[in-house]
Amino acid sequence: MTAQGHPGRRDPVRGERVEFPSRRGNLLVGDLHRPEPTQGPLLVLCHGMESTRGGTKQTAMVERFVAGGYTVLRFDFSYVGESEGRFEDLTISGEVDDTLGALDFLADFSPSRCVLIGSSLGGAVALLTAAQVPDRVAAVATIAAVADTALFRDELSPEALEEWRRTGTRPWREGSLKLSFLEDVERLDIPAAIGRIERPLLVLHGEADDVVPPAHAGVIAARGADPVRVEMFAGVGHRFEEPGALQALLDVLDGWLAEVAGA
Repeated sequence: MTAQGHPGRRDPVRGERVEFPSRRGNLLVGDLHRPEPTQGPLLVLCHGMESTRGGTKQTAMVERFVAGGYTVLRFDFSYVGESEGRFEDLTISGEVDDTLGALDFLADFSPSRCVLIGSSLGGAVALLTAAQVPDRVAAVATIAAVADTALFRDELSPEALEEWRRTGTRPWREGSLKLSFLEDVERLDIPAAIGRIERPLLVLHGEADDVVPPAHAGVIAARGADPVRVEMFAGVGHRFEEPGALQALLDVLDGWLAEVAGA
């Protein structure tokens, strides 16, 4: 199925609203940002679990990198924003299928390999996607990324896990997650996937992250093949909301992209 673009709807950095299918069948909605007059190296942004393509970091990356000559695709995963699907059906593997759908869409008009940039859970998705289709990915950058799915089980007691299995659902924030999320988490091995990525990796993480512990950055660094670059940000939390933190992150990412992608 061919993605449908809507050139009439553009944002201040010339974004074109696009629609394309996930490999799991859901219709996904995103924005494709192309510099003028020619298309630059491709960046695909993978947002976090409780964010959307309109999140602060995603918007900042679009503003910075489209102006720098990059083509950027940002999209809503199946359970949020304008894309189809229900939050309760979320699985990490499903988000990998969404990202593969994005790569299929890009392949319709560009043979170039892309750089995946994933934040939080989107970082895990970017890593798993790159391990699955290394020929489609030139490099991967992660921001406060989940590198071990045990994160989603360790805070739960054996009784809570058993109740999840028995009832088939568990409350999560203002919604719920089905048992399929837990089963997927228990099946996935992100560190093993990282070991299969023979592409440049950039690992960005705040030292004061209390959502995804900074130790996850160490897991990525330890399992990644060379070259791996790790940048830790002192006093910075999960969302890079501290004064100057987002700008510092963009500066590091910009320099690294110039080396691995070269707009």
